[in-house]
Amino acid sequence: MKRHWIVPGAALSALLFAFPPGASQAQAQTIERSVELALAPDGAGGFNAVFGDTFTQAQSGAGFVDLFTFLVSGTPFDASASLTSSVLDSPGSKDLQITSFSLYRYDPQTLDVIGNALAGIDLTGTGENSVDSWTVTGLNLASGAYALRVDGEVIGAAGGSFGADLTVSPVPDAPAYALLLAGLLGGALAWRRGLALAPKEKPPGRAAGG
Repeated sequence: MKRHWIVPGAALSALLFAFPPGASQAQAQTIERSVELALAPDGAGGFNAVFGDTFTQAQSGAGFVDLFTFLVSGTPFDASASLTSSVLDSPGSKDLQITSFSLYRYDPQTLDVIGNALAGIDLTGTGENSVDSWTVTGLNLASGAYALRVDGEVIGAAGGSFGADLTVSPVPDAPAYALLLAGLLGGALAWRRGLALAPKEKPPGRAAGG
């Protein structure tokens, strides 16, 4: 049966470049990969991206650390990402054990983490051969260089794979919100004043002798 961990954000930043939680000391290797995400603009100032990784039979038993990097500039933003890894047993199982999924800002020159990492939420079921499922969300994040990190272990005899997606939307800053609200309020007041100043039509008079 799979084991799962949730690492608090404050503690996760200290583990970002260590072995993934639960990794065995007897593992022959830890696979480390870093990929820049291909971003697809959404037409509304944000973008979407899909990503993932695959592992072969020769990598069975290995731990892995995957970094998927992206850059957001000019405005604060909201971001949400989800990840899944299914199990196939037909024959020679394909299965991964995802142990953590996190989002953090980093310095591209030194690779140092800026602030605390946002720890993902493990939504994986408890049954045998359950699908690994994780999600992570960050709101009102400062622009900069970011990474999504996936930690895990290849536990299938024939390897395994995972797929994930990312969506990012810009968040107007406080002055922009203030201007928007002021504009809406001003328009509403002008409309009400226009109604108050508009000449009122008198009801038609009754015909003489009516």
